[in-house]
Parts: sequence; structure tokens; C-alpha cells
Amino acid sequence: MPQAVETKIAVLSTEVGQMKDLFGKLDESIDKMTTISIAIQQMLAVHETEIKSQTQDTEDLTKLVEKRRSENDENLKELHSRITTGNKEMAKDMHNTAARIMEAIEELKVSIDSREESIRADQQELEQRINDIEKRGYFMMGVAALGGFIAGAFDWISEIFS
Repeated sequence: MPQAVETKIAVLSTEVGQMKDLFGKLDESIDKMTTISIAIQQMLAVHETEIKSQTQDTEDLTKLVEKRRSENDENLKELHSRITTGNKEMAKDMHNTAARIMEAIEELKVSIDSREESIRADQQELEQRINDIEKRGYFMMGVAALGGFIAGAFDWISEIFS
């Protein structure tokens, strides 16, 4: 049995040596896995930081877009208000201008009517004067004809009395 014990010890010693190599390899694998785990943790931390940064950038962009949309809405409302006010003022001005034009037209009608009446009165007066001048002319021609007749008859009368 002593040899069997020595054989068993030798076998155990070989097995312990093999286990020692196995445990060494396992230690190296664990060290490498630890290194890889740390590298993965660092990469995850970097990615998490980048994700947070991108999330913050996205939130900032969303806020900026919302702010610009609100500003655009306000600008559109102001523009609409200006256009509406401008249209109302223009309509009011057009109405006032139309009213002034109509008043001017009425004044012109009155002026033209009074001018026509004045022209008619002047025309009637001139026609009356022409008629009076014609009557005088005819009267003068009649007097001249009578005077000529009397003058011619006066020669005849003077011959009668002479």
C-alpha cells in the first residue's frame, strides 16, 4: 500500500498541478473579463452621457421650435391685425373720398345749373335787344321811306302849289 499511497499522492500532485494551471488560466480569464467589463462600463457611461446630451439637445431644439412657432403665430396675428386695420382705414378713406367726390359733383351741378340759367338769361336779354334793334331798324326804314315819300311828294306838292 505504500506504493499505492505514493501513486495516489503522485496522481494527486499531478492533478493539483493541472488544477493550478487551470486556476491560473481561470484567473487570467477573470482578469480579462474584468478589464472588458470595465471597458464596457466606460463605453456605457460614455454612451449614456451622449444619450443624455442628445436628449437635452432634442429638448432644447423642441423648446426652440415651440418658441419659434409661438413667435411666428404672434407675428402672423400682428400681420393679420395690420392688414385688417389697413383695409378698414383704406375702406374708410375710400368712403370719405367718394363722399367728397359726390359733394364736388353736386357743387359742379349747382354751378353748371346756375351758369346755364345765367347764360339763358343773357341769351334772352341779347335776343330781346336784337329784336329791339331790328324793330328800330324797321321803324327807321319806315320813317326813311315815309320821309323819302314825303320828300318826293313835297316836290310834287310844291309843284302843285307853285
